[in-house]
Amino acid sequence: MQSGHPPLVRTRLSALMFLEFFVWGSWGVAITGYAANVGFKPSQIGWLGAVAAIGAIISPLFVGLIADRFFAAQKVLAVLHLLGGACLIAAGYQTTFLPMMVLMLLNGLAFMPTIALANSVAFRHIPDPDRFPRIAVLGTIGWIVAVLFAQVFLGGAAQPYFLYQGGVGGIILALYALTLPNTPPKGAEAGGDVFGLSALKLLKERSFLVFIVCVFLFSIPACGYFFVLMVPMLQQRGYPSPLGLTSLNQFAEIIFMFSMPWFVAKLGLKRVLMIGMLAWAVRYLCFACPEFSSALIGLILHGSCYSFFYVGAYMWVDRRAPAELKSSAQSLLAFLLLGVGYFLGAQGAGFMMGRFPAEVTAMPAVDAEDDKPVADAKLPRWDDPDASSLWQYLDLNATVNDLIYGKPEEEAKPSLDLAQQLDTNRDGKLTPAEVEAIPDAGLEVDGLVYSRADMVKVFNKITSLKQQPREGVEIAAELTRKDWLRAQSCDWAPIWLWPSGAAFVLLAFFALAFRDKPEGKT
Repeated sequence: MQSGHPPLVRTRLSALMFLEFFVWGSWGVAITGYAANVGFKPSQIGWLGAVAAIGAIISPLFVGLIADRFFAAQKVLAVLHLLGGACLIAAGYQTTFLPMMVLMLLNGLAFMPTIALANSVAFRHIPDPDRFPRIAVLGTIGWIVAVLFAQVFLGGAAQPYFLYQGGVGGIILALYALTLPNTPPKGAEAGGDVFGLSALKLLKERSFLVFIVCVFLFSIPACGYFFVLMVPMLQQRGYPSPLGLTSLNQFAEIIFMFSMPWFVAKLGLKRVLMIGMLAWAVRYLCFACPEFSSALIGLILHGSCYSFFYVGAYMWVDRRAPAELKSSAQSLLAFLLLGVGYFLGAQGAGFMMGRFPAEVTAMPAVDAEDDKPVADAKLPRWDDPDASSLWQYLDLNATVNDLIYGKPEEEAKPSLDLAQQLDTNRDGKLTPAEVEAIPDAGLEVDGLVYSRADMVKVFNKITSLKQQPREGVEIAAELTRKDWLRAQSCDWAPIWLWPSGAAFVLLAFFALAFRDKPEGKT
C-alpha cells in the first residue's frame, strides 16, 4: 500500500529546518557584537538587534494576507530567502550604520515570514504532527552549527564574514525550497486574523488577562534584551570565543526541550512557567557578576529560560483557548512576545548600553604599514594570562587551527600583546615606570603603533577610574588586566540588575495574581 506522503518527507523537512535556522543563527546574535566592534552607538546597536522583531511584527501581513492566499509556500520561501541572502551579503560590505540598518531591516522583513512558512510546509506534509519536535530540533542544531562555524573559521563577531555565511546559506535554502513538496495556497481558508485580534475577547476572562499581561511584560526584559547584549558583553569582558560561547544556549535548549513534557506532567504548566521566569531573573544576576564561571551558568540557563517560559506560554494558550480561537490566540501571543516585546527589549538594551557606557573606548594610533594616523583606534590588546588553562580550548578558532595545521612557529605568531611587551617582571600588573619605558618609536600591537605620551594618558585615566583611596591610604598606580578591560566595558552590573529586579517583581505578581482554572471550566 503506497503512502500518500512525499518520499523521504521527514528527511527533507528536517533539512529545511536545519537550513532555516542555520541562516538565522549566522547573524541573529553576531550582528550586535559586530556593531559594537565597529564602533556603532548603543542606540544603533539596539536598532540592529530589533530587526528580527520588526520583521515579526510586519511579516503576518505578508504571510497571512498574501502568501497563504495566493502563492505556494515553497515558492514564497525561495523568493524570500533569495532576497534575504542578497541583503546579508550586501550588509557585509557596509561599515556605516544607515546602509547596514537598511539592508538588515530588509533581511529581517524577508526572513521572519519564512519561519511561519517553513512550519506550514512541515505541518502540511509530515505524516504525524506529534512528531514535529523531532524535526524542529534540527533547527536548533542548524543554529549551533552556524554559530560554531562562524566562530571557528570566519572570525566570529569580530569580522563581517558571518553575514556572508548567512547570505550564502539563504541562497542555498532558496534553491532547496524549490525541491520541497508542493504546498499550494489555502486561498480563502487562510483567514484574515493575522494578528490574533479575534482572541482579544478572551481577555474578558481574568486568568487569561493576567496571563497575557504578565508574559508580555516579562518578554520585554527577556529575549530581545538578552540577544542584543549577550555578545557585546562576552567580548568586552575578554572571555574566550565570545560568539562560540553563545551556542551553549542552544545545547541547553535541546536538553530542556526534550525533558519539558516530564516537567509539565509532574509540576503543571503554571509552575513550569514560574521556573522559566525565575531562570531569567537568576541568569541576569549571573551576568551582573564579572566572573567567567557565572557567565557560563547564565548561558546554560537559557535552556529553562526559553523552553519553560516561551514554549510553556504557547502550550498554556493552546490548552486554554477554545478550538475556534486557538489559531488567533497563538497569533496574538507570538505578536506580543516575539514582535512587540522583543522590539521593546532590544530598544531597552540599546538604551541601557548608552546609559552605562564604557569609560575609555579609543585612543590615537598610527598604522604601522602606511604610517597614517588612526584617530579612534582600539586600545592595545591585553590577552588572558591564564590562556594555558582549560579555558584556552574555548578559543575555538585557535584550537581548531592548531589541530589542523599544528602549533604555529614562533615567527608566525601574532604580535606580542600589551603585557608581554611592558610587564617586565611578569606580575600581571602594569606600573607607571613600565609604561613610561615605552621606546621613542612607540609600542606596536597588531599593526598599530601607540605613542608613549598617549599610552601614559590612557594609563593615568584608567588608574583614576579605580576606587578612590581611603583616608591616609594610597592606592598604588598600577593596572591589572581586569582594570584594563573594565575601563573599556559598559558598566554591566546595573545593565543586568535592573531587568533581573523587574523579572523578580513580575514573577511575584504572576505567582500571586494568576489563578489557572481547572481544565474544562470557563
